Amino acid sequence: MTRVTATVITFNEAANLPAALASLSFADEIVVVDSESTDDTVAIARQHTDKVFVRPWPGYVAQKNFAAEQASHDW
Repeated sequence: MTRVTATVITFNEAANLPAALASLSFADEIVVVDSESTDDTVAIARQHTDKVFVRPWPGYVAQKNFAAEQASHDW
């Protein structure tokens, strides 16, 4: 069976992140890349995965590409 990684980019999504990550329970791995949130986004993400990265926002494409580079499987 093919393994899959879900990638999520975030910024101040504490209110929405629990449901979003719960909806990804099918994934073998979840990668979250946060753009220096000022709320509890990072703490919530760390409750769901150990692959949480915090970095400045370089733009949508660059952030999604960084997330894909962290994935162990197809995303």
